[in-house]
Amino acid sequence: MAAFGGETVALDRIGTARRVIELLEGPLAAEGFDLLDVRVFIGGGRATLRIFLDTEGGMTVGACTKASRTAGMLLEEADPIEEAYVVEVSSPGIRRPLRTQAHFEAAVGENVILQLFPGRGPKSVKGRLSGMAGDVLSVEIADGESPIQVSVAHIREGNLNPDFDPRTLIQADRRQRKDDRRQVRETRRKDREGS
Repeated sequence: MAAFGGETVALDRIGTARRVIELLEGPLAAEGFDLLDVRVFIGGGRATLRIFLDTEGGMTVGACTKASRTAGMLLEEADPIEEAYVVEVSSPGIRRPLRTQAHFEAAVGENVILQLFPGRGPKSVKGRLSGMAGDVLSVEIADGESPIQVSVAHIREGNLNPDFDPRTLIQADRRQRKDDRRQVRETRRKDREGS
């Protein structure tokens, strides 16, 4: 339930995302964009349609602007949502959305997190996507255990789930910068002593 204009209404986020995908996928593909997914968020008195796109050269600011214009015009014309909404066009980021069979095939061997529709098994599955047979994914959730089988049709949302610790990366970057500064000071000291 979301409040729009003082009135509380239920917004079917999954159905809305599907309608938006159907509306935008073809026209955006014609412009060279791969529509990865559409996610609908509610907050601040309106809905947000977050459109995840990619393109061969990667999503630049110019590519986002071009795609945003196209999506905005098509959404304004079709008006698929009665409530107030904003459109955000986004690059996939490190937690790249996975929606189609082709997306999942490209992610075999990667860590994934899958949110399933209610009644389709566990609420979420997190592990390494070890293979696919047709539209059924094999996800290894722990070493030595049999993989869990999940149909693409049962997945509400899927994302890559890279295995890295941001704190480790930040600390490594800080150490590298500290070492670089130390080396610069050492080089300056040796230059002064050699003069």
